[in-house]
Amino acid sequence: MERRVKRRNSMKAALKKLYDANIDDFGHLAPDQIMALTIYGEARGENRAGRIAVGTVILERVDHRPWDGDNIIDVCLWPYQFSCFLPGDPNRDMLRRAAEHWATYYAQSRSMQECYDLARGLIDGAIPRDPDLAAAHCCQYLTTAAKANVKWWKKMNFVKKIGAHEFYAD
Repeated sequence: MERRVKRRNSMKAALKKLYDANIDDFGHLAPDQIMALTIYGEARGENRAGRIAVGTVILERVDHRPWDGDNIIDVCLWPYQFSCFLPGDPNRDMLRRAAEHWATYYAQSRSMQECYDLARGLIDGAIPRDPDLAAAHCCQYLTTAAKANVKWWKKMNFVKKIGAHEFYAD
């Protein structure tokens, strides 16, 4: 039992360290900018429906999963929630540079502008959330190889596939 407690405390410390690094790199941005970065990092190659789906998952987590945050910034930047913010993910460095020079990057990237507009619209309610994903908490780009290496999806109910993303609910 004592070993479990030590392991859990060590895991919490590691998660906190990753979260703090994300806050250091992205915490100066507003929630709508963080959400836009997340949509961009996770789904910039997807169509509008795919991007809305990722935004829907973010807001569903804010509304229904307090263990990983009760606001957009915490939900997006909490470790292992969105791979684009993990160390070693090639998207993270690109997103960090975009965050450092938000105004310039935003002005030059039509795709980032679209992700930001979707984030604002979802937050404001002007763009409706994908109703099929009201219970979905997970989205993942799962290749066959990735499915062989991760097991979490086996414990969940498949909801929908949009583009290259699969959505699951528990």
